[in-house]
Amino acid sequence: METDFSEETESSMKAVQLNSACHGSTGMLMGILSKAMTEHGIENQMLYTFGEDPAENGYRYASDAEIKLNALHSRISGRYGFVSEKQTGRLIQFLKDYQPDLVQIHTIHGHDLNLTRFFQYLKEAGIPVVYTFHDCWQFTGYCPYYTWERCEKWKTGCENCPLRKRYSWFFDRSGENYQKKREAMSGFHHLQIVTPSRWMEEQVEQSFLKDLPCTVIPNGIDLSVFYPSVSNIRNHLHLNDRKIVLGIALSLSEAKGFHDYLELSRRLPETHVLVLVGVPEERRKDLPSNIIALPRTSSKEELRDLYSAADVTVVPTHEDNFPTVILESLACGTPAVTYQVGGAPEALDEKTGKAVRENDLDALMEAVLEFSGKKKEYAAFCRKKAEQRYSMKQFTDSYLSLYEKMVSCAVPRCGTAC
Repeated sequence: METDFSEETESSMKAVQLNSACHGSTGMLMGILSKAMTEHGIENQMLYTFGEDPAENGYRYASDAEIKLNALHSRISGRYGFVSEKQTGRLIQFLKDYQPDLVQIHTIHGHDLNLTRFFQYLKEAGIPVVYTFHDCWQFTGYCPYYTWERCEKWKTGCENCPLRKRYSWFFDRSGENYQKKREAMSGFHHLQIVTPSRWMEEQVEQSFLKDLPCTVIPNGIDLSVFYPSVSNIRNHLHLNDRKIVLGIALSLSEAKGFHDYLELSRRLPETHVLVLVGVPEERRKDLPSNIIALPRTSSKEELRDLYSAADVTVVPTHEDNFPTVILESLACGTPAVTYQVGGAPEALDEKTGKAVRENDLDALMEAVLEFSGKKKEYAAFCRKKAEQRYSMKQFTDSYLSLYEKMVSCAVPRCGTAC
């Protein structure tokens, strides 16, 4: 019988989470899950290699110097994910000493782990593993995403990688890495893959991991932080009655849609203005005059006020799993417009936004104009969608229930998977 984590429960479980960084989106999710575990009596540790100690239960198993050396080794040899012997040994020794009942893996392609050695230990130890795929790296030879390159070699076996130079200076080891990942992921008795989006689940089903159990748990957001707010942002930016089209530039790359923002701004009527967050000062002088460029902010409150003031949020990404920006926008009562790429469309319906064909700037513009004119009509539907599907409590309860099931099914550890 599974534990109902919607009520306060206590557990004797011990768990470890593994993520290359203790910051950023995946680091934040690791911290949220750690807090939820602690609140439910689950002793837990967060293992990472980038950033400062996030809490008393954080353990950094590789130094900056070691990561740089491993990255150099990887770029010279081309064996991305299969160096880092010393750090992997240190990590394994920690697990031997700590004796966790479960290991939660997030993102592990930070030049800090040897997949073959680490996964072999997990299989031999019989530790239940939950592995969340925040990107596609685990079933490709090199890349975390392939949609921008329109590459489908990962379905049959990577070789002649079009992105090789990003990861290896001299040798194309994409085929070798692909086969090693395939071997490393085979032979688990207690492994559960989790994907934040249905799209990622479909990718897994087309990969060499298709026979492994996979479930979808959408990422959650803090609805007590992201909600429709009232602020003076519109007055502060001297926008009067102009419609605000909000963009959050997580990256200035074409793959994340920066060029699309520029093209969109050239098509906007004078009644609309593009407010683009995340633009470095040295790049602002090159932007069109109808773009209001703001620096990157780590303030969730500032982001909330921007989402709330906006009439529509635009996310023209060309490669993504399940964009948090869309969820945050909906929680603040603002519809979103995006491309039909990855899991980006999955949070949207006819009353919360629209996903248009990729690269169709005319359709993107039409959707922006449509939804920016209906903010008041759709605001309540946006908030309701976030509350019903993407609360942080739903997110953590789903993971905690899965952990309980995995540990229960793995006792004794020599048994078969659930």
